[in-house]
Amino acid sequence: MSITTNQTNTVVDSVKIFLTPLGSSVKKNGFFNSSLEFTIPQMYQTSSQLLYATIKTLHAEIPFSFYIVNEYNNLLSITDKDNVVHDIYITFGNYNANGIINYLNPLLPGGMTITFNTSTGRFTLNYNHAFTVRNTSTCYILLGFKKNTTYTSVNNIIEFPYLGNLLGTKNIYVKVPNLILDNYNTQTNDRATLSNIPVNATPYGLIYYENRSTTSTIIKNIQMPDVLYVQLTDDTNNLIDFNNIEWSITIQIDFYLQKNINQYSNF
Repeated sequence: MSITTNQTNTVVDSVKIFLTPLGSSVKKNGFFNSSLEFTIPQMYQTSSQLLYATIKTLHAEIPFSFYIVNEYNNLLSITDKDNVVHDIYITFGNYNANGIINYLNPLLPGGMTITFNTSTGRFTLNYNHAFTVRNTSTCYILLGFKKNTTYTSVNNIIEFPYLGNLLGTKNIYVKVPNLILDNYNTQTNDRATLSNIPVNATPYGLIYYENRSTTSTIIKNIQMPDVLYVQLTDDTNNLIDFNNIEWSITIQIDFYLQKNINQYSNF
């Protein structure tokens, strides 16, 4: 904790909080390590002199221990020529286009193949009869088609309309759901998103973030809680599965108080 003052007789009480899954009081989603509670007793006493409080992420060190193909996006569901449904689950892991092709081809209905066009970046399914890709499929971002949409073959072919995307999430969103912030996330329509951390490492590397901005976001809660809820989500607002690997995030909360500076002469 540090105390600074300025000429307007405002005292800034700064508190740094060091977050790691190991230091959490509750792991809400177990080894995922992405939905946690942190008990912080008497983080700040209510004060009539409190003008407002702000919060920011100072830095973060996050291992790229999550998979590009995971529990949220690993299902390809196909109806074959006999109207039999084939639910094909891709094993969690990190794949490129060739890896996806090599994995799926042995599991597709007999006579069906998947190919990838390196010029267009699109995947295509070929079969010896009419078929459909069902709207229950969750691998739409990976293979390049629209969510909750059924695709019917034309001339026994389905060329997916969009580019395949095997990059994985581009950002890690740090959320504090029990705080009301002066931020707004347009995807989720929430005001609990503290920061987004760019994924600047390759799988199994270390994602490093350092906040180079001097700005903070205002906390609009009337009273500060003694528990912080922290969630780490991906680009599609899913809680990330860190596979039980530890990460660290440091945040800073600044409390702005109207005080007599002489009260702080002993600091």
